[in-house]
Amino acid sequence: MRHDALAMFLMLGQQADRVVQGMSELPPSDQVLIGPRYDLAPLMVDLVRRALQATDPYRLFFVFENHLRELVVETLSQEGAVWWDKVPGDVQTEVAKLEAMDEAKSWMALGSRDKSALLTYPQLLRIIDHNWKGVFEDLVRDRGLLNQARVIGHLRNAICHMTEIPDEEVERIRQVMRDWFRVIAP
Repeated sequence: MRHDALAMFLMLGQQADRVVQGMSELPPSDQVLIGPRYDLAPLMVDLVRRALQATDPYRLFFVFENHLRELVVETLSQEGAVWWDKVPGDVQTEVAKLEAMDEAKSWMALGSRDKSALLTYPQLLRIIDHNWKGVFEDLVRDRGLLNQARVIGHLRNAICHMTEIPDEEVERIRQVMRDWFRVIAP
């Protein structure tokens, strides 16, 4: 087959695939399995499409929140310091409650989690703010980045509470994260 004919064949196939995927009555190609062979996609087409749309912002927050967690622990642990000692008292109290809940739910297969794994997104931002002078100020350099991270926290809560957000808000999340990673390179 000639190159130009092959290219045309591939383009037509891609276009056909886009048309078929755009048909709302057909299940998405991605599966949502609740068992080895039990896929919810054909049964709940609209919900599965909405879930697939929510995966990008969820993944962005998964990476960003875990980055913040590592940044807080590593930065506050410099020079042999105990990072937990630099956490505000109210946050320590909240984490202690979560530790007790984890203990009560020990039958779940979560395994042992350290204190940092129990910190929430707003708590991580509060710890950075609490330790701004002399610790995070030189690293982050602009408190505006911290404020923008707080702004997108509302979008994080929407996603984590199974609410879709518009594309323009997903772009806001990406922009805040791009700005953050320009300053704090992972």
